Amino acid sequence: MKRHILRPHLYSLFIILALAAFLRFYCLPCSSLWHDEGNTWALMVRSFGDIARAAAADIHPPGYYWLLKVWTNLFGADVTGLRSFSAVAGVATVAAVYAVARQALLTQGNQTFALLAALLAAVNPFLVFYSQEARMYTLLALESTVLFWSVIALRHAWAEDRNPALPLMIYFVSAVAGLWTHYTFAVLLAVAGLTVLWEGGRLWRNPMSADGVRPWRRQAGGFVLINAGVILAFLPWLPTAIARVLAWPAGGEDVGLLAALQATLQILAVGPLRNAPDLATGWLVLAALLPLIGLLGLRIERGLGGLSGSKRMKSEKIRPDPRSISVPLAVWLLTPILLMFGLGLFSEAFLKFLIIASPAWCVLVAAVPWIVPGPRWRRLVGGLAVGALATTTALILLPGYYADASARDNYAGIARSVGVLGDPDHDLVILSAPGQGEVWGYYDPGVPLLALPQQRPPDAAATTAQLAAATAERREIFAVFWAQDEADPERIVERWLDQEAFKGLESWQGNVRFTRYSLPNQLRCSAWTDPPRFDDVAELVERCQADGGWQALTGESLLVGLRWRAIAAPDRRFKVTVQLLDSRNQVIAQRDGEPAGGSRPTVDWQPGDLIVDNHALYIPVGTPPGIYRLIVALYDADSGERVPVAGQNFVHVAQVDVQRGPELPVDILPIQHRVDRVLGPVTLVGYDTYSRGFAHAPETPLRPGDLLHVTFYWRAPDPLPAEWPADLFLTLQLGGAAVTTPLAGGLYPTGEWPPGTLVRGEFDIPYDGESITPELIVAGVSMQLRRINE
Repeated sequence: MKRHILRPHLYSLFIILALAAFLRFYCLPCSSLWHDEGNTWALMVRSFGDIARAAAADIHPPGYYWLLKVWTNLFGADVTGLRSFSAVAGVATVAAVYAVARQALLTQGNQTFALLAALLAAVNPFLVFYSQEARMYTLLALESTVLFWSVIALRHAWAEDRNPALPLMIYFVSAVAGLWTHYTFAVLLAVAGLTVLWEGGRLWRNPMSADGVRPWRRQAGGFVLINAGVILAFLPWLPTAIARVLAWPAGGEDVGLLAALQATLQILAVGPLRNAPDLATGWLVLAALLPLIGLLGLRIERGLGGLSGSKRMKSEKIRPDPRSISVPLAVWLLTPILLMFGLGLFSEAFLKFLIIASPAWCVLVAAVPWIVPGPRWRRLVGGLAVGALATTTALILLPGYYADASARDNYAGIARSVGVLGDPDHDLVILSAPGQGEVWGYYDPGVPLLALPQQRPPDAAATTAQLAAATAERREIFAVFWAQDEADPERIVERWLDQEAFKGLESWQGNVRFTRYSLPNQLRCSAWTDPPRFDDVAELVERCQADGGWQALTGESLLVGLRWRAIAAPDRRFKVTVQLLDSRNQVIAQRDGEPAGGSRPTVDWQPGDLIVDNHALYIPVGTPPGIYRLIVALYDADSGERVPVAGQNFVHVAQVDVQRGPELPVDILPIQHRVDRVLGPVTLVGYDTYSRGFAHAPETPLRPGDLLHVTFYWRAPDPLPAEWPADLFLTLQLGGAAVTTPLAGGLYPTGEWPPGTLVRGEFDIPYDGESITPELIVAGVSMQLRRINE
């Protein structure tokens, strides 16, 4: 009979573990290594002794790196090889969660409870994310889960007067492994040990359990000896650990209690996924209540000793204590959270430490149905509802995570772009923080590299001198900005580049900002015969262009030099906008900012000052080839009102010839909403939406009567089908308004598109203030765009 009950249960467990493995191994190399993973990769080429010496200078002990080195010696040190160790540990964590739940509820029906806990862990976005990262956090979660299995199993062994050798052995192994993996584990281990002693002491004091239970003093003595062995096993590293923890600078951010609690619940529920929405208050409250309800459910179930017909503990003389399991589980969940609160570690960099609490959260949420009294089928229905909610969350969030090239800082995409655009003989890569060097070394495209600043705190004079010397003969600078608040708080490097070079493409790739600068080493200026006068603010006395003239390639930057002469001393800040317009007056490219990259604000101008103001107008990939107008305007930084000039609000600078240039990786392009949706014979890669004229501030809310501007990014099929149309049309609808036009607005018929090329189309549609969901139709296939002002 037992075999027949067990088999379906084991089949279900196998399916859950297979699901966990799929979610963790699927698309394992899709996202880039980020800087911490780059550090991991760099350590893998070192010896075990060198790894220990490097860890002694860091905030992590060497245990994880030693294990990973053994692993990569077997499976390789590429992205998949590095991350697969965490993926395996992630699957093992799901199995360990199942074991904890089985151990936690010794009544009939515990198989259902354990399977539900395993399912929640298998699909939990927090656990999935770090199972795909070459860092120690998933291993830490596994060790924590195994530790608390041993805590619960040890309590049962004492209560049932069984030999505690197995749980004590597993306790010892998980404790030693955890200490060698991460220093925060020491706090969890200390609290777990105190919990064991407290629980054991209560068993000794309980008169109902006195008969048959070994003397408490003997039990406690054995447990203390095991912990002494744990300390002894960590003793060689203990002085280093103490020194590193005491010397490490304080981290975190100064956030309020409510914001810290919100961040905690957000990451436990949906993880650190960048595509995850900020949970509404109701969902956050639910995420907080579920584990509390689960704790109460376990107390009720164990307090009853199981309902009629339930399996009792081996020793019939011992009544199950309702607190015996809820206490360790509550301690497991709350210790990492309270540690974060106590040390003030609430920032994106430290929230990952809460992964220790994630398995406990899964176990307790799985216990929610056990709050329901009555027949078992009610709990089964509750379990199905909880499992469906967790699975639906995963189905909504994980596909977007897998498809997001910037799920982690996208150094791979940046390096591919530098490989396409860069010239090793004439260009330079600048990294703003020394921690980026290792990950850049993994993806190195072969362009010379310079890491600045090289001192902490930065030396402004030395840094600018190094910049001037390194860029003297260079054509392009590719800057990768990260952790500037720590590495370059005064923005010495960026301010120098903004003032001395032309800023072009700028794209956030996770927490890394990729910026391309062009140096004005070969710039030719021509004076205006009759300089345009912008009211009483300034005259535009010269316009400058590169040696190639007024022409540009898509994916490249058009260099535009402006020379202003101040007429007065303005009491307001004005911004400059440089725009490229097509024949329909659609803005194809735009650059806005204060003069000289912000280093010469108008409030500092004095009459007669000559201001050198350089701009690099990035011509987006996909821009249809053709002739465009280049215009310049000056506007009030607060109101947005343009300064009049010669009866208009802009001045025409030049005609620009744009031709197709190199194809950049799509994941590096600054596209607001990526969809990769097939619409008829073409693919919509993504789209941008904003109020017309506010490309520089796309978050500006639309008001009734405004024009909604939409930029579509299309991908032609490769190869082109035989029935490929001469020009394919779209219809864009918003409320009662509709626009029907070719995909590129008539500037670039689809019949001229090369196979696989990316093409942009720019469109406007009126916004009536009521209809908020635009709809796009191509070849009879429709899709809704994101709602306006969302």
